[in-house]
Amino acid sequence: MSPPSSLSENQKSRFERLVAEVLASNPFYQAKYRPLGLDSERLPRFEELHRLPLTRKAELVEDQASHPPFGTDLTFALDRYSRLHVTSGTSGHPLRWLDDEESWDALVDCWHEAYRAAGVGRPDRVFVAFSFGPFLGFWTAFHAAQRSGALVIPGGTLTTVQRLASMLDIETTALVCTPTYALRLAETAQQRGLDLAASPIRVTLHGGEPGASVPNVRSRIESAFGASCFDHAGATEVGSWGYACDVGANLHVNERHFIAEVIDPETLEPVEPDADGIECGELVLTTLSRIGSPVIRYRTGDFVRLTRRPCSCGCGYVTLLGGVLSRVDDMLIVRGVNVYPSAIENLVRELPEIGEFEMLAAQEREMAELLLRIEVESGRPGVVAERLARRVRQAFSLRPTVETVEPGSLPRHEGKARRFKRRVR
Repeated sequence: MSPPSSLSENQKSRFERLVAEVLASNPFYQAKYRPLGLDSERLPRFEELHRLPLTRKAELVEDQASHPPFGTDLTFALDRYSRLHVTSGTSGHPLRWLDDEESWDALVDCWHEAYRAAGVGRPDRVFVAFSFGPFLGFWTAFHAAQRSGALVIPGGTLTTVQRLASMLDIETTALVCTPTYALRLAETAQQRGLDLAASPIRVTLHGGEPGASVPNVRSRIESAFGASCFDHAGATEVGSWGYACDVGANLHVNERHFIAEVIDPETLEPVEPDADGIECGELVLTTLSRIGSPVIRYRTGDFVRLTRRPCSCGCGYVTLLGGVLSRVDDMLIVRGVNVYPSAIENLVRELPEIGEFEMLAAQEREMAELLLRIEVESGRPGVVAERLARRVRQAFSLRPTVETVEPGSLPRHEGKARRFKRRVR
């Protein structure tokens, strides 16, 4: 199923402008496409997008290492750029990313769409609970909240306790943070006898990591805050590309600014829809509005289930069922079946006795070994551990080892959490 004609025409015109400007002056893509006979005289057509080579993060990292400090994926002269941000580096060497004024305006517009979908605007009071470092996502969230007409409160440099006090004193109505940090705020509030569910907070929006689309994570956040929880997805080198509506635990790709494809992460070939119209594989994105520092057919590393069938919310964009299911590199294969860390987290979060947790996995052929460390906050630790192990066995035919540790002993996170780790054989 192809995009609606008006959307497709919009994407086509934006793509044509993108490749015309990029192949006229962007050294990275000029070098990448020259062997294909593509240049400013022979531009790729919109219909040929799927034939263009994929762009990998490793290429961009190598390019910046060879051409410091910003690499060659720059369409304009350096004096035209006004923003510098840096990737988190959780999946490799961090990248520096530059944006000109037009690109920055488009990035903010994408986050503004997430606020609109969540019903946030004037006269909301939006508390942005993060430290203002070089990470792109929360800067765009802050500026987009201003664009929405809301009163925006920065929470940088504050401790968790100070943030809670500020949120309650100012009568915050919307909270922006990672899902992990929302749970941390809830944990700290409970320890201090604060009832967040009775506060004016009515909406929480989450980015920086998958999680807010995991049903039992979302349920915990909504219960703790007495608020509606919305997911959001993005990356520094791509921008804010996905947002949640009020129908299920799904994400929409903002196709006004991005072209979405799904490929098989092994063969790198486009995935055909199955009998239910679902494309299952790695998400590939092309930025249409970030001409100054674009990525074309970029491998996001996110494993998704994409459908092009209309969502009942009325949005005309493609839908990712269940949001981002996993990082491609994080999937476990058990007897030929893919097991996503988010699915295991969903089982962990189903048990209210468990607070923080972490996963450690080793993969060998068709078998996976999984170690779960859990903090048991109530009940008998041994009983809770066995109940979790039994649920994992029943759901995935996977026999985990479950260890209980002292409450408060596992790491707490403000930004991206790395609860899932692989053991090197």
